[in-house]
Amino acid sequence: MVSVIANWIYILVTTYILGFVILRNMAEVAYLYSKKGTKKAVYRFKLKGSNFLAGIVAATVYAEVFSIIYKVGLIANLFLILICVAFAYQFREDLAEHLKTVFGAMDRLEFLLYLFVFLLMAYGTSHGLMHYDSDLYHAQAIRWIEEYGVIYGLGNLHLRLGYNSASFAVSALYSFGFLGQSMHAVAGYCALLLGWQCVELKNIVRRRYPVLSDFVRIISVYYLFTIFDEMVSPATDLFMTTIVLNIIIRWLDLYAEHERAFLPHALLAITSVFLTTVKLSAAPLMLLSIYPIYRIITRRKKEAIKPLILCIVLAFIIAFPYFVRNYVLTGWLIYPFTGIDIFNVAWKVPKGTALYDAHEIIAYGKGFTDSLMYNAKIGEWLPAWFANLTTFNKLMLILDVVALPVLVGCCIYYVVVTFVKRGEKRADSEKPQSTIFHLSHRKAVSLSDFIFIEIITYLCLFYWLFTSPLGRYGFVYIWLPSIIMIGRFAILLYNRAGLAKTEWVYRAIIGALAVYIVCKCGVLIKEDVPRFRADYLVKQQDYGTYETIQKDINSVTFYQPVEGDRTGYDAFPSSPDLDGVTLKGYRIRNGFLPRKGQDGNDAENEVK
Repeated sequence: MVSVIANWIYILVTTYILGFVILRNMAEVAYLYSKKGTKKAVYRFKLKGSNFLAGIVAATVYAEVFSIIYKVGLIANLFLILICVAFAYQFREDLAEHLKTVFGAMDRLEFLLYLFVFLLMAYGTSHGLMHYDSDLYHAQAIRWIEEYGVIYGLGNLHLRLGYNSASFAVSALYSFGFLGQSMHAVAGYCALLLGWQCVELKNIVRRRYPVLSDFVRIISVYYLFTIFDEMVSPATDLFMTTIVLNIIIRWLDLYAEHERAFLPHALLAITSVFLTTVKLSAAPLMLLSIYPIYRIITRRKKEAIKPLILCIVLAFIIAFPYFVRNYVLTGWLIYPFTGIDIFNVAWKVPKGTALYDAHEIIAYGKGFTDSLMYNAKIGEWLPAWFANLTTFNKLMLILDVVALPVLVGCCIYYVVVTFVKRGEKRADSEKPQSTIFHLSHRKAVSLSDFIFIEIITYLCLFYWLFTSPLGRYGFVYIWLPSIIMIGRFAILLYNRAGLAKTEWVYRAIIGALAVYIVCKCGVLIKEDVPRFRADYLVKQQDYGTYETIQKDINSVTFYQPVEGDRTGYDAFPSSPDLDGVTLKGYRIRNGFLPRKGQDGNDAENEVK
């Protein structure tokens, strides 16, 4: 736990500085100013933790770029420290002012809450249940980045090493493997950022009413307790889900504040591009970019070109190293997606093998072990798949189905009102919504904004459901549509019934949450007792170890598990199957070629 705390302090400091500098400079770009009369005002980011979120994106891109040049270890961290020290010195006055503002606005109780969450999450990240895939390939993928950066054709050694998640690069950056033990605490750090977001639920008492983002915070509390014993694992699913929830909460907070500036929405949309490089299942979230693009085009018209170009450039900077790493690791632009086939290189994973791999992922997500079932009709897989869901997830999915026609009704209503009021001023056009829903005096999300975010969440759900609906890939997509709809109507009822004037109501909400958290903490303690070890209070639980055998290929020693397919971190380099492995030269650095006798035709024919 102590090692996790030390690791997180380093991550907090570096990501805070990187995020602060990025957001500050973005806000000061001339054509991103918000105009007020004849003056121009620099945008000030109001949401807490914005620096940390922007910083983790920047650190990840830095690690990916560095991995293309060299291995990500001691030198990468020395350069990172040098960059942060230079930034801290250059912006020392602004940093000091910002820190003073943040801590000055925080009372003792609030500080203790943040500290409690920090220590609780650090304890959870110190030990727990290591994800199966972490010892299968996550640990090996991270170590390859630590030892070599990026290797040509690595996917030919082990197909799953071709699954290029940006989370592996940032995990390698902050692993400190060069000190003797490779830390794996970045997934827990992302969970910490989400936990700090959940602390904001206390504002219900201050406001005397909930806002829509509070409902997503509540489901986030549930999720954090669900993964508490798994945060020790560097699983890509944890990275993806915690950041998805963080983005949605922040987006809804901007709605609640009636924030109409282009910049904060645009940066959240850009963060969704980063999230897609972590896990491709997050791709539909990039549709959030429609909102800031539409607003800036309609408001600034020709003046919108420069800010849009800047955001496109930022998205490109985030995506480019991801595509380069895909190309080097597998010879494909996006592996295992074979729809874009533009490279013809010696180390390319054969198309048939990539297709087989992709179809196996789809079939497994639908509950089949036979890859030929990847194109099974919905009636063949949905009943059994649904039956295997937990009771809570079944309920949430049923609520999604119930809420869908309600969303359609909201869309129809909004279209009718828009056409009826087409020629009137904007304020007048919003009166029917305010009158009907009694929301004029609340920090409530407008109907159009609610419809937009709800449609996005449904598109995310459908994309996940009809591609590879494996639970851990997308439970968050089951929860969001229904929880946002429930939150919408709960707020309507709350306002219409005048419950904001009744003090016991909002105190009861916080009280119920407190009781839930205390009970869940009790359950976690009970479950943790059997696996507790005193040394975990000092150092983090390591990856698993497995019995392996050695095999020399071109005088290079590789490891293969005696049983099963996992090798953990220490047995390096390794693969579940070494038959036919072909080095591109006489050194690992030269990379790997497709396996002997593997041109992809057999796998492709099997898929067909």
